[in-house]
Amino acid sequence: MVSLFTLLGAISLDLSSSFERWRNTEKALQEFSSCENLLAFRFIVLLQEERDLCCWDQAARRNGSWQTQLLEKLNSLCRETEEALYSKNHQCKEEKGSACRIYITKMRQRLNNTRDIEPGVVLSGVISELLEAFDSPNEDLITVRSNPDWADVMSLRLILRIKEVVLRAHEMPKASPPPRSWQSAWQPITTILNYAIFTSENTQTCWMENMNLSRYFTHYEGISLLIPFLGSSPPIPSRGLAKELNDVQSCLLQKGHEKLHRKSKEIVSTISLKITLLVIACLIYPIVLVSFKQMTDWIQNYARSLKERTEDLKRERRLAEDLLHQMLPKSVAKQLRKHKHVQAENYDQVTIFFSDIVGFTSIAASCTPLQVVEMLNNLYNCFDTRIESYDVYKIETIGDAYMVVSGLPERNGEKHADEIAKMSLDLVAAVRQVLIPHMPTGRLQLRAGIHTGPCVAGVVGYKMPRYCLFGDTVNTASRMESTSLPQKIHISSATYHALLMDDAYEIELRGEIEIKGKGKMKTYWLLGNKNYSVQNDSLVCHWNPAISRKKKMEKSLMSAQQSSTGTMGAVLSERSTLASQDGTGSASHTRVNSDLAWTAGSSISDAGRELKNGSHHSYSQSLKNNIAPLGSPVSGQGDNGASLDQGEYLGDYGSGLLEKNGFLPGFVDGM
Repeated sequence: MVSLFTLLGAISLDLSSSFERWRNTEKALQEFSSCENLLAFRFIVLLQEERDLCCWDQAARRNGSWQTQLLEKLNSLCRETEEALYSKNHQCKEEKGSACRIYITKMRQRLNNTRDIEPGVVLSGVISELLEAFDSPNEDLITVRSNPDWADVMSLRLILRIKEVVLRAHEMPKASPPPRSWQSAWQPITTILNYAIFTSENTQTCWMENMNLSRYFTHYEGISLLIPFLGSSPPIPSRGLAKELNDVQSCLLQKGHEKLHRKSKEIVSTISLKITLLVIACLIYPIVLVSFKQMTDWIQNYARSLKERTEDLKRERRLAEDLLHQMLPKSVAKQLRKHKHVQAENYDQVTIFFSDIVGFTSIAASCTPLQVVEMLNNLYNCFDTRIESYDVYKIETIGDAYMVVSGLPERNGEKHADEIAKMSLDLVAAVRQVLIPHMPTGRLQLRAGIHTGPCVAGVVGYKMPRYCLFGDTVNTASRMESTSLPQKIHISSATYHALLMDDAYEIELRGEIEIKGKGKMKTYWLLGNKNYSVQNDSLVCHWNPAISRKKKMEKSLMSAQQSSTGTMGAVLSERSTLASQDGTGSASHTRVNSDLAWTAGSSISDAGRELKNGSHHSYSQSLKNNIAPLGSPVSGQGDNGASLDQGEYLGDYGSGLLEKNGFLPGFVDGM
């Protein structure tokens, strides 16, 4: 609607301007078409001719016959003029009365009152009255400023006045130079005439068509001007000059009328066209407006839909990228999206972490596959959430095995061992918080191994590509995990030396153990961090400022744990020897480790709880009671052949859980 009102306002202003121009043109045309003005022009010409005759006919002046002759000529002029004007100008028929009769009546009265006065004086007075009926030159100038079409009217009146001045100067006694009155009258009139010639093309054309008058013109910088305007002397008044001015008057009367009439018709046509277009616009605009609004609504809806689809596409793309980045490193995924071949990359130093669930085979055998999936999903959701706090990259999970590396694909200098160490402490603490849905009283135990060394990383396969690590470092880290104990973090010498750089960890020597494919290796237990403690209800390591006050209480527990470890090591060595003699190999060795690890975990857990509750005096007895059965066989098969009696061990293990704020077995309370 605003656009409609704007359009109507613009058209209204334009129509108003057009109507104003038409009114100005009609006003000027009215002066040319008015019967009264045309009669006045003819009367002035006739009176000027009669005045000239009376001046030469002395007999007519003496007997007064010139008055009768003048009235007869006026009557004859009226008849001729009425016939000519009425046939051409319909407007003359509509005028009330006859202007010609009025002029004759006034003329008769004037002659009767001035019988004793010279005829020339009488006629000059009548001519002056007729000229004064028109506007003065100054008034015409003011009108021309607002109405340019009035220039022809002003020029016509000026020529009448100039001709009257010329004739009066001609009737004066001959003198050379011309009388001063002629010069004083000629100068202001020609000044205005110059302006009229400049503004009226018709006046200039009619003046230049007369050969005698054109010589009074000069051209100054492309502008045609009368010579008197430049300070030259005026032309000598004569009958010839008056006749030439009369020709200019007739020419201007004809050309001015034609021009104004033509312009009036053009303006009327333009106004009619604009009004027609306005009506058509008013009729069509609502339809166009409705169509435009519908089209605009459709475009807006389409743009909104396109924006929503674009946002959905971006969201889906982000989800796809996030999923891809969970399967492959970002740098590798970026190259694969560009259809580039991913080159394998060598890394000088990385730290690899392996872990698995103690007794997973036995636990999995006691539940349905769906329950196994639910349990592993809970476990790995917990692990995946915790490792986000560290500069590590998860490689894969196979069953209960969990593999993490630090130092690739983005190198982090010497921080890789520290990041894996902190993460492993956190995961060992976190696994105790994971519930087994089908075993509410049972708890999981983690066995972890860490090794530091070089490796090669690359993408293997085209369909379902996998980011894999290759090298002896991977095998060694796996051996560290397979030879570890429940809730223990087994580290190699390389990792031990990497962690010594910060001297921030509690590390215990395990000794030299036989590693499959490696022989004897000197390994260590990662017990904790000197500056952090891992709480059961924590997601990350928390700073513990009271760590120094608990060092004395740790010593008794650590000595007991070392004794327990030594006892288990002896039994483990014995069973390993027996198993190797029987030809069972590493599978039997792993099974024995699992049995002992599960039982030892329960024993150390109970001991830790007693120590935490302040029962230091009963610790030795409790430890003996729990370690005593290690030499006897247990029922059930655990992970990799490990024995597990759910009724005996899971129950005891569940009843021996730590308090919510208690510390985990295998860790000093200051960690």
